[in-house]
Amino acid sequence: MPQPTTHKLGIYQPRNPKASAYYKCVESHFEELERAWDDMYASRYGFWRTYVMTVIFKYLDCGDLHMGFARVRCEECGHEYLLAFSCKRRQFCPSCHQKRVVEYSEWLFTNVLKDVPHRQWARFI
Repeated sequence: MPQPTTHKLGIYQPRNPKASAYYKCVESHFEELERAWDDMYASRYGFWRTYVMTVIFKYLDCGDLHMGFARVRCEECGHEYLLAFSCKRRQFCPSCHQKRVVEYSEWLFTNVLKDVPHRQWARFI
């Protein structure tokens, strides 16, 4: 049974990533993690990779209009809105990752899988 939606379909509603608990946690504790990495995690997970900094900083800028945007305009009615750039970081950014998952599943459904029922079995040892 479909769940009722709280969003009006057809009307763009920008997300507010800074309001999420995940964003606040990353923003508040990232520097602490970076300082503690060598002492607490390097022996198990290896050295601190500089790419981590890139991922974090792009995630913190994701969805922020101050970091860049595109102006989207409907040619029929003239309605305009600003669409903030995304970080395009899979696995770390929930919004960008979800977009990639949906795109990939749509590609699988239309180009790979046959139009028959499918079932997945997993055996855990």
